[in-house]
Amino acid sequence: MPGLGMIIYDIDKRMQSVMKRSTRGETIFSLMKDFVIRNPLEEDAEKFEDLDWVLKMLYLYHGDFDRRDMFCAVNREDELLAVAHLMKHDTFEAAGHDEDRNYIRYLTYEITFAEQVEQEALKDALTAALIGRSRAIKAEHPQKRIVMAQYIGTDNHEELSYFLERGFTIYDTIVIFKFDLSREIPGYPLPEGVRVSPFALDNSEALEQYHRAELSSFEGVAWSINQLSWMQGTPEMANFCAFSGDRLIGNTSTWRITEERSATENVFVVPDWQKKGIARNLICAALNDLKQRGKSIATLGTHGTNRKAIRLYTQLGYELYGFRLTVGYEIE
Repeated sequence: MPGLGMIIYDIDKRMQSVMKRSTRGETIFSLMKDFVIRNPLEEDAEKFEDLDWVLKMLYLYHGDFDRRDMFCAVNREDELLAVAHLMKHDTFEAAGHDEDRNYIRYLTYEITFAEQVEQEALKDALTAALIGRSRAIKAEHPQKRIVMAQYIGTDNHEELSYFLERGFTIYDTIVIFKFDLSREIPGYPLPEGVRVSPFALDNSEALEQYHRAELSSFEGVAWSINQLSWMQGTPEMANFCAFSGDRLIGNTSTWRITEERSATENVFVVPDWQKKGIARNLICAALNDLKQRGKSIATLGTHGTNRKAIRLYTQLGYELYGFRLTVGYEIE
């Protein structure tokens, strides 16, 4: 593939890649004779399904997707060996934090390998490509503190060691809790005039209403409208919302993780309705629905520093399930 230029990235002196710009305009990272790293082509969409159906859906339908943020590793026969991609986390466009130069804006990433393909040289190449792209994004946002990160379980020592040895570090601890759905689910009174019910985010007005409530609840951090809309296609997705009149004031969402397990996530209540028992009601409504569907376990995660959330979940009957670490590389 002919190139028009060449830049060498040296990442902690452990990973190197050569970036070329092809005549077709896509970024090419040539790493070794037996594979090439490039941006996706239209014909790759069907190949993605063999690795992960979600990758195909992301490529075709996610409104925030930018093909410059995805890299395909292919062999001489153009067979797909692996795919890596970046996504802007909720924090990336968070409102109200521009004056805080220490506020971290995350670019989350994933690397997905074909069966029996994972190899360190290929992983090095894809990681280098992701960091190179992150640097380009950083150049567009020089005032933002940007960290490229993923979530890794504390028991995955091999994966943790791989990234820590390459200059990554730990930025946060996520505490995972579980609720045994065979146990009794508690009930709590709601404030007068408040109702909790399933709410379909199937139109622009509903999406905007939800988005405004989430922004106010999390200090300017929320899913983009595109991400929120994208998540509505997640298997077994349901939103349990609290309303005061026509105003959406809180939410808990559920979605399928496995046949037996579902998530109870996106728990929030707008500031002027907090400490009134609404979050408890939202979570319990979600738990009752999952129990009726035959689920065995419900899980959720929260930052290890969020004492209020941890206290709420443990009082409801959630128990410790595990930990995940936010492992990242700061982009200079």
